[in-house]
Amino acid sequence: MKFKEFFISMSRYTRPHKSEAEEEYIEKFIRPVCDYTDEFGNLICATVNDPRIMFSSHTDTVHNESGKQKLFTNSGKVLTSDSTCLGADNTVGNYLMLSMIDSGIPGLYIFHRGEERGGLGSTFISQDTPDLLKGVEIAIALDRKGKDDVVQFQMGSRCCSEKFAKQLASLMGMTGGDMTGSFTDTANYTDLVTECSNISVAYWDHHSKNERCDMELIGKIEDRLIHADWKSLEAFGYEDEYDSIPMYGYNVHSGYSKGFTHDTYWDLYDLCQTEPRKVARFLDEAGITEDDILFSEVNEVNGNNHDSFGTTTDIQPYVSSRDRPNIVVDAYGRYIFK
Repeated sequence: MKFKEFFISMSRYTRPHKSEAEEEYIEKFIRPVCDYTDEFGNLICATVNDPRIMFSSHTDTVHNESGKQKLFTNSGKVLTSDSTCLGADNTVGNYLMLSMIDSGIPGLYIFHRGEERGGLGSTFISQDTPDLLKGVEIAIALDRKGKDDVVQFQMGSRCCSEKFAKQLASLMGMTGGDMTGSFTDTANYTDLVTECSNISVAYWDHHSKNERCDMELIGKIEDRLIHADWKSLEAFGYEDEYDSIPMYGYNVHSGYSKGFTHDTYWDLYDLCQTEPRKVARFLDEAGITEDDILFSEVNEVNGNNHDSFGTTTDIQPYVSSRDRPNIVVDAYGRYIFK
């Protein structure tokens, strides 16, 4: 890594959306290199006139509290923390974009606000200031787990062409890996930008206390980003597809998913963030343990009887690990308390 100690300093901040720590982090690391901040708070930098490629990351994390955390390194390589998560999602993306800006890599760089709250900053841009992306043909988020993924689908819909994904994977020295993502800010730009993707930046188990990142691999990705021939990357375009795409345990078609709705998911997500004790008490009283949530087959089954690998399976009644036969799962994968 070009600036290892700088990255470690960035990683100490725990940054829920609009928290004091996020504001301090932005003032210290992000705002000094940016051209301006828009009305929502997104921070924007253009290293050339009329950029055709936009690079995306976000400044917020899913930490429960604003502040700083204690960090640990394993052999000076793998970074972890003592907090509810590390926040490599998306400190790594912020760091890589800062390094690219420092190296003068041509592009439009957007440090989005509120991605972890449902892509609030990118929603503002797509709806209120879409002209910011005028002339941009390619949008690449640096916000993906693993080391080889080039995402072609977000929220069940194609976001870039297969031809583009293969070209980007080759440019970055990646295999292409898992083409199916959940959501990041570039998903909000598919109506404005021809090719939108998200690539791996060497973190794992995001949004959990087991989250970690590999600084050695991040350094290799950083080197590829800085030395890539971005002029050679083409935007091809694609037509809507209606093939079934397995996505995190849900059988999804382009633009439509069966299972929980996007709004319901984020309502529950927000509740976990704002009222974690109430959620924990409810789950405890219902007899649901940590192992039930992390390892139960219920989490891998959807309403179409497909598991997360697309394999057809029968939904079975679920009994909690406390041997309380008071919970079953209905045809849509929902808990029913009896």
